Amino acid sequence: MLRCSEMEPSGRIVLECGCGERLVLLGRENDWYAEGRRTFACECGNEISLADRVAEESEIARLFRNLELPNRR
Repeated sequence: MLRCSEMEPSGRIVLECGCGERLVLLGRENDWYAEGRRTFACECGNEISLADRVAEESEIARLFRNLELPNRR
């Protein structure tokens, strides 16, 4: 039996609202257009669209973000 947690998403889109909140969509842009989704609701009440996409971070920035720092006591 295949569990959902074992499936890899076909893509990822990160949208950012003017309030600073980010929304992560799984799938490709064409998938969302095919579903008829053009806008998405932010927690602040604003609507954001696929045009509000955040630029992909560089590979170096991703490596630094994923570094685990030792706990300081």
